[in-house]
Amino acid sequence: MYGFLRATFNRQQFQGLFFNTVLGNFAGYVAGSLVTLVSTHHAVERRAISNLFGVLPRKKIVVHVVPHWLEWLLALIVGFLVMEAVRYWFKHRKYAALLRALRPKRGTESGGPLTDRPEAGERYVSHGVAAGAPPPEGGEMNPLEPT
Repeated sequence: MYGFLRATFNRQQFQGLFFNTVLGNFAGYVAGSLVTLVSTHHAVERRAISNLFGVLPRKKIVVHVVPHWLEWLLALIVGFLVMEAVRYWFKHRKYAALLRALRPKRGTESGGPLTDRPEAGERYVSHGVAAGAPPPEGGEMNPLEPT
């Protein structure tokens, strides 16, 4: 049991978890804050008796475009979606690198094909003639080739 716990909870695992969590949470916070920033704007108060008809400095007022509850709900949902997208991206990168490392390499060390069939080594271009083959003779035309 001790060996399993030691292999499962090592420093590299904790570092990856911490990095993934911190970046995901920060990205979610920034996205939620941007929703709040987009859904509000500032205005300067009008002349009134409260500021002695402009003698006192005017105050900046925050104007909400949407109701507070909707603004908070949108910020929460968008922040959560961004946080989960960042976490998914990190896990996808980790597993993609693992799969790339496990995938067998194409070809052999000599660069030849893996099979002993002669046609396996030939390359074909889109119109069906092997690469490196001479072009069609004389009046022969390829119906698929643009004129």
